[in-house]
Amino acid sequence: MSRRLPMFVLAVLSSGLVACGGRADAPSPVRVPDRASGSHTAIANPAPFVRGTLRPYVIRGRTYTPVIDESYDQTGTASWYGDAFHGRPTATGEIYDMNGMSAAHRTLPLPSLAEVTNLETGQSIVVRLNDRGPFVGDRIIDLSRGAADALGIRNQGLAQVRVRYIGQAPQGGGTGQPASPARQTGPRPDTENDFDDTDPWFVQAGTFASRSNAETFRRRFDGARARVEETMVGGRRMYRVLIGPWTGRHEAERQRSTLAGQGLLDAILVRAQ
Repeated sequence: MSRRLPMFVLAVLSSGLVACGGRADAPSPVRVPDRASGSHTAIANPAPFVRGTLRPYVIRGRTYTPVIDESYDQTGTASWYGDAFHGRPTATGEIYDMNGMSAAHRTLPLPSLAEVTNLETGQSIVVRLNDRGPFVGDRIIDLSRGAADALGIRNQGLAQVRVRYIGQAPQGGGTGQPASPARQTGPRPDTENDFDDTDPWFVQAGTFASRSNAETFRRRFDGARARVEETMVGGRRMYRVLIGPWTGRHEAERQRSTLAGQGLLDAILVRAQ
Protein backbone atom coordinates (compact mmCIF):
# COMPACT_ATOMS: atom_id res chain seq x y z
CA MET A 1 0.00 0.00 0.00
CA SER A 2 2.64 2.70 -0.62
CA ARG A 3 0.16 5.14 0.77
CA ARG A 4 2.43 7.51 2.61
CA LEU A 5 5.91 8.90 2.93
CA PRO A 6 7.92 6.38 5.01
CA MET A 7 6.86 7.24 8.53
CA PHE A 8 10.18 6.50 10.22
CA VAL A 9 11.87 9.10 7.96
CA LEU A 10 9.35 11.78 8.82
CA ALA A 11 9.47 10.82 12.49
CA VAL A 12 13.23 11.31 12.60
CA LEU A 13 12.92 14.60 10.75
CA SER A 14 10.12 15.76 13.03
CA SER A 15 11.94 14.83 16.23
CA GLY A 16 15.00 16.69 15.03
CA LEU A 17 12.95 19.79 14.41
CA VAL A 18 11.43 19.60 17.87
CA ALA A 19 14.86 19.42 19.45
CA CYS A 20 15.92 22.52 17.54
CA GLY A 21 12.75 24.43 18.38
CA GLY A 22 11.63 24.13 14.74
CA ARG A 23 7.85 24.21 15.25
CA ALA A 24 5.55 26.99 14.18
CA ASP A 25 4.10 29.30 16.83
CA ALA A 26 0.77 28.22 18.33
CA PRO A 27 -2.27 29.86 16.70
CA SER A 28 -5.41 31.35 18.21
CA PRO A 29 -7.97 29.02 19.88
CA VAL A 30 -9.78 26.49 17.68
CA ARG A 31 -13.51 25.75 17.93
CA VAL A 32 -14.47 22.17 17.06
CA PRO A 33 -18.08 21.47 15.97
CA ASP A 34 -20.10 18.89 17.90
CA ARG A 35 -22.99 17.86 15.66
CA ALA A 36 -24.67 15.87 18.41
CA SER A 37 -25.21 18.90 20.65
CA GLY A 38 -25.12 21.63 18.00
CA SER A 39 -22.40 23.39 20.01
CA HIS A 40 -18.63 23.74 19.76
CA THR A 41 -15.73 22.55 21.88
CA ALA A 42 -13.02 25.17 22.34
CA ILE A 43 -9.36 24.14 22.13
CA ALA A 44 -7.56 26.92 23.93
CA ASN A 45 -4.02 25.60 23.50
CA PRO A 46 -3.71 23.92 20.08
CA ALA A 47 -0.49 22.15 19.12
CA PRO A 48 1.80 24.00 16.70
CA PHE A 49 2.34 22.51 13.28
CA VAL A 50 5.40 20.33 12.77
CA ARG A 51 7.35 22.36 10.23
CA GLY A 52 9.02 19.30 8.71
CA THR A 53 5.60 18.08 7.53
CA LEU A 54 4.97 21.34 5.67
CA ARG A 55 7.83 20.78 3.22
CA PRO A 56 7.11 19.55 -0.34
CA TYR A 57 7.80 15.85 -0.84
CA VAL A 58 7.79 13.37 -3.71
CA ILE A 59 5.99 10.01 -3.88
CA ARG A 60 6.02 7.87 -7.05
CA GLY A 61 7.40 10.78 -9.04
CA ARG A 62 4.64 13.18 -7.98
CA THR A 63 5.33 16.25 -5.85
CA TYR A 64 2.95 17.11 -3.01
CA THR A 65 3.06 20.58 -1.50
CA PRO A 66 1.48 20.87 1.97
CA VAL A 67 -0.38 24.11 2.59
CA ILE A 68 -2.34 25.71 5.45
CA ASP A 69 -5.68 26.01 3.67
CA GLU A 70 -8.34 27.21 6.11
CA SER A 71 -10.99 27.00 3.36
CA TYR A 72 -10.24 23.36 2.48
CA ASP A 73 -13.52 21.56 1.75
CA GLN A 74 -13.29 18.61 -0.64
CA THR A 75 -15.18 15.45 -1.53
CA GLY A 76 -13.59 12.18 -2.60
CA THR A 77 -12.87 8.62 -1.54
CA ALA A 78 -11.89 7.63 2.00
CA SER A 79 -9.97 4.47 2.86
CA TRP A 80 -8.60 3.19 6.19
CA TYR A 81 -5.49 1.51 7.56
CA GLY A 82 -5.02 -0.72 10.56
CA ASP A 83 -2.63 -3.01 12.37
CA ALA A 84 0.14 -3.02 9.75
CA PHE A 85 1.08 0.44 11.12
CA HIS A 86 -0.21 0.16 14.69
CA GLY A 87 2.36 1.38 17.21
CA ARG A 88 4.61 2.97 14.60
CA PRO A 89 5.42 6.70 14.40
CA THR A 90 3.30 8.87 12.14
CA ALA A 91 4.56 11.83 10.10
CA THR A 92 4.31 14.08 13.17
CA GLY A 93 6.26 11.65 15.35
CA GLU A 94 3.09 10.71 17.24
CA ILE A 95 2.50 6.97 17.64
CA TYR A 96 -0.24 5.58 15.43
CA ASP A 97 -3.12 4.05 17.38
CA MET A 98 -5.36 2.18 14.96
CA ASN A 99 -8.22 2.38 17.48
CA GLY A 100 -7.97 6.17 17.82
CA MET A 101 -9.70 8.93 15.87
CA SER A 102 -6.91 9.91 13.49
CA ALA A 103 -6.25 10.08 9.77
CA ALA A 104 -3.66 10.70 7.06
CA HIS A 105 -3.89 13.51 4.49
CA ARG A 106 -1.55 14.43 1.66
CA THR A 107 -1.36 18.22 1.99
CA LEU A 108 -3.15 19.63 5.05
CA PRO A 109 -0.88 20.79 7.90
CA LEU A 110 -0.03 18.37 10.72
CA PRO A 111 -1.23 17.96 13.35
CA SER A 112 -4.64 19.43 12.68
CA LEU A 113 -8.33 18.59 12.86
CA ALA A 114 -10.72 17.78 10.04
CA GLU A 115 -14.40 16.97 9.89
CA VAL A 116 -15.18 13.90 7.76
CA THR A 117 -18.74 13.27 6.57
CA ASN A 118 -19.99 9.99 5.09
CA LEU A 119 -21.92 11.23 2.04
CA GLU A 120 -24.10 8.13 1.98
CA THR A 121 -25.34 8.41 5.58
CA GLY A 122 -24.68 12.06 6.47
CA GLN A 123 -22.77 10.92 9.55
CA SER A 124 -19.83 13.14 10.59
CA ILE A 125 -16.80 12.69 12.82
CA VAL A 126 -13.79 14.82 13.76
CA VAL A 127 -10.35 13.28 13.28
CA ARG A 128 -6.80 14.27 14.15
CA LEU A 129 -4.62 14.50 11.02
CA ASN A 130 -1.14 13.33 11.99
CA ASP A 131 0.14 11.36 8.99
CA ARG A 132 0.74 11.63 5.24
CA GLY A 133 -1.21 9.67 2.62
CA PRO A 134 -3.10 8.18 0.90
CA PHE A 135 -1.30 8.07 -2.46
CA VAL A 136 -3.67 5.84 -4.44
CA GLY A 137 -6.16 7.00 -7.08
CA ASP A 138 -8.70 9.56 -6.00
CA ARG A 139 -8.52 8.79 -2.29
CA ILE A 140 -8.34 12.00 -0.27
CA ILE A 141 -8.11 10.73 3.31
CA ASP A 142 -6.92 7.57 5.03
CA LEU A 143 -8.76 6.95 8.31
CA SER A 144 -7.59 4.97 11.30
CA ARG A 145 -9.55 1.81 11.95
CA GLY A 146 -11.29 3.49 14.90
CA ALA A 147 -12.34 6.43 12.74
CA ALA A 148 -13.57 4.08 10.00
CA ASP A 149 -15.64 2.27 12.62
CA ALA A 150 -17.10 5.54 13.92
CA LEU A 151 -18.00 6.64 10.40
CA GLY A 152 -19.52 3.24 9.58
CA ILE A 153 -17.26 2.42 6.63
CA ARG A 154 -14.82 -0.21 7.93
CA ASN A 155 -16.56 -3.24 6.48
CA GLN A 156 -17.08 -1.69 3.05
CA GLY A 157 -13.45 -0.50 2.91
CA LEU A 158 -13.99 2.62 0.79
CA ALA A 159 -16.59 5.38 0.94
CA GLN A 160 -17.36 8.75 -0.57
CA VAL A 161 -16.79 11.49 1.98
CA ARG A 162 -16.54 15.23 2.46
CA VAL A 163 -13.44 16.48 4.27
CA ARG A 164 -13.47 19.94 5.83
CA TYR A 165 -10.45 21.50 7.54
CA ILE A 166 -11.18 22.79 11.05
CA GLY A 167 -7.89 24.01 12.49
CA GLN A 168 -4.97 22.88 14.59
CA ALA A 169 -5.25 19.91 16.91
CA PRO A 170 -4.94 19.98 20.71
CA GLN A 171 -1.69 19.42 22.55
CA GLY A 172 -1.04 15.87 23.67
CA GLY A 173 -3.04 14.00 21.01
CA GLY A 174 -6.68 13.34 20.36
CA THR A 175 -9.33 15.66 18.93
CA GLY A 176 -10.28 17.58 22.04
CA GLN A 177 -13.66 15.85 22.17
CA PRO A 178 -14.78 12.97 24.41
CA ALA A 179 -15.69 9.75 22.64
CA SER A 180 -19.44 9.53 23.14
CA PRO A 181 -22.13 7.28 21.66
CA ALA A 182 -24.23 10.44 21.28
CA ARG A 183 -21.94 11.50 18.43
CA GLN A 184 -22.94 8.44 16.40
CA THR A 185 -25.71 9.81 14.20
CA GLY A 186 -25.65 7.07 11.58
CA PRO A 187 -25.97 3.29 11.76
CA ARG A 188 -23.90 1.75 14.56
CA PRO A 189 -20.72 0.34 13.00
CA ASP A 190 -19.51 -3.20 13.59
CA THR A 191 -16.99 -3.70 16.37
CA GLU A 192 -14.87 -6.72 17.19
CA ASN A 193 -17.63 -8.04 19.48
CA ASP A 194 -20.42 -7.65 16.91
CA PHE A 195 -19.57 -10.87 15.10
CA ASP A 196 -18.23 -14.32 15.70
CA ASP A 197 -14.59 -14.68 14.68
CA THR A 198 -15.56 -17.61 12.49
CA ASP A 199 -17.13 -15.21 9.96
CA PRO A 200 -15.48 -15.25 6.51
CA TRP A 201 -13.33 -12.22 5.60
CA PHE A 202 -11.46 -11.19 2.44
CA VAL A 203 -8.38 -9.08 1.86
CA GLN A 204 -9.23 -6.44 -0.73
CA ALA A 205 -5.98 -6.03 -2.63
CA GLY A 206 -7.08 -3.26 -5.00
CA THR A 207 -10.03 -1.44 -6.58
CA PHE A 208 -10.20 -0.47 -10.27
CA ALA A 209 -12.54 1.39 -12.60
CA SER A 210 -11.68 -1.09 -15.38
CA ARG A 211 -12.42 -4.82 -15.17
CA SER A 212 -9.50 -5.59 -17.46
CA ASN A 213 -7.11 -3.75 -15.14
CA ALA A 214 -8.57 -5.61 -12.19
CA GLU A 215 -8.10 -8.95 -13.96
CA THR A 216 -4.49 -8.08 -14.80
CA PHE A 217 -3.86 -7.23 -11.15
CA ARG A 218 -5.61 -10.43 -9.99
CA ARG A 219 -3.17 -12.56 -11.97
CA ARG A 220 -0.43 -11.40 -9.61
CA PHE A 221 -2.10 -13.59 -6.99
CA ASP A 222 -2.73 -16.77 -8.98
CA GLY A 223 -2.84 -19.63 -6.54
CA ALA A 224 -3.88 -17.31 -3.69
CA ARG A 225 -7.66 -17.64 -4.11
CA ALA A 226 -7.96 -14.21 -5.77
CA ARG A 227 -11.04 -13.10 -7.66
CA VAL A 228 -12.57 -9.97 -9.20
CA GLU A 229 -15.88 -8.72 -7.84
CA GLU A 230 -18.05 -5.88 -9.14
CA THR A 231 -19.13 -3.29 -6.59
CA MET A 232 -20.54 0.24 -6.39
CA VAL A 233 -18.56 3.01 -4.69
CA GLY A 234 -20.28 6.38 -4.44
CA GLY A 235 -22.54 5.54 -7.37
CA ARG A 236 -19.61 4.44 -9.54
CA ARG A 237 -19.19 0.89 -10.85
CA MET A 238 -15.85 -0.44 -9.64
CA TYR A 239 -14.03 -3.79 -9.71
CA ARG A 240 -12.20 -4.98 -6.63
CA VAL A 241 -9.67 -7.78 -6.33
CA LEU A 242 -10.44 -9.99 -3.34
CA ILE A 243 -8.14 -12.61 -1.84
CA GLY A 244 -9.59 -15.28 0.40
CA PRO A 245 -11.85 -15.88 2.18
CA TRP A 246 -10.29 -16.61 5.53
CA THR A 247 -12.16 -17.79 8.58
CA GLY A 248 -12.25 -14.95 11.08
CA ARG A 249 -11.14 -11.35 11.02
CA HIS A 250 -7.96 -12.04 12.99
CA GLU A 251 -6.72 -14.59 10.45
CA ALA A 252 -7.52 -12.16 7.62
CA GLU A 253 -5.60 -9.44 9.49
CA ARG A 254 -2.55 -11.70 9.60
CA GLN A 255 -2.81 -12.31 5.86
CA ARG A 256 -3.10 -8.60 5.18
CA SER A 257 -0.05 -7.91 7.33
CA THR A 258 1.86 -10.49 5.28
CA LEU A 259 0.87 -8.73 2.06
CA ALA A 260 1.83 -5.36 3.57
CA GLY A 261 5.27 -6.77 4.33
CA GLN A 262 5.56 -7.69 0.66
CA GLY A 263 4.82 -4.09 -0.36
CA LEU A 264 1.03 -4.27 -0.87
CA LEU A 265 0.30 -1.53 1.64
CA ASP A 266 -3.11 -0.55 0.28
CA ALA A 267 -4.81 -3.85 1.12
CA ILE A 268 -7.85 -3.59 3.38
CA LEU A 269 -10.22 -6.08 5.03
CA VAL A 270 -13.81 -6.62 3.94
CA ARG A 271 -16.29 -8.99 5.51
CA ALA A 272 -18.05 -11.48 3.22
CA GLN A 273 -21.63 -10.45 2.47
